[in-house]
Amino acid sequence: MEDWENARTLLKFLKIFYMVTLKFSGSLHVTSNSFFNELIYMHTNLLQLCKSRDNLLSGMAMNMMSKFEKYWGYGANQNFLLYVANVLDPRLKLKYVKFCFGELYDHDKAQLLTKKVRDNLVSLYEFYLKADEVVDDNRHKQDVNDAIDDMEIDVNTLARFKRHLLEEDSVENRNEVERYLVDGCEDPNDDKLDILGWWKINASKYKILLKVAQHVLTIPISTVASESAFSIGGHILD
Repeated sequence: MEDWENARTLLKFLKIFYMVTLKFSGSLHVTSNSFFNELIYMHTNLLQLCKSRDNLLSGMAMNMMSKFEKYWGYGANQNFLLYVANVLDPRLKLKYVKFCFGELYDHDKAQLLTKKVRDNLVSLYEFYLKADEVVDDNRHKQDVNDAIDDMEIDVNTLARFKRHLLEEDSVENRNEVERYLVDGCEDPNDDKLDILGWWKINASKYKILLKVAQHVLTIPISTVASESAFSIGGHILD
């Protein structure tokens, strides 16, 4: 009977990782945006289990928490791009990251981690903005050269006007991150929201940030299917 009780205790512990593994190993939907949410889910559950009165359960949880802090602690070695993917989820944005950090850490540390996530998003955005400006500049030079060859229109006037439009767009685009973060979030309970579809619909509003989202959100959080990770079929001889 004691063994059965221990087995029931173990099931409570393993269920946390089973549910997370199912979400991480999905292949028909975006998974990178779910990383932070599931990480918080594991962290909070482990903290609760560490306080359990059951010595077996609390002992396992404490051992796992030390492993968790080693591999997934919010230190300098963390890949903040994974948090950026969460911010690019229109249901959560930076507000959710800030809220979760505030639940787990003191005010100063929560603010510092939130700032790091924001800085990574801004840095990534500026990189794409510069790349886009280079493409536009090359395209502009090619258009001017074509117009000079044609000599049927006032090249200088149109060239100056086009440069003026590019400058206006550049100023507007620099505010995309701010506008995105200030705008209200979509319903957090809307599990059926097509995130990539949402960005496609809002492409005209967030021209550069759209490119960041397309590349970051399409990164799979795991390339190993859960069936492969847990299957023992290859170890069985008939």
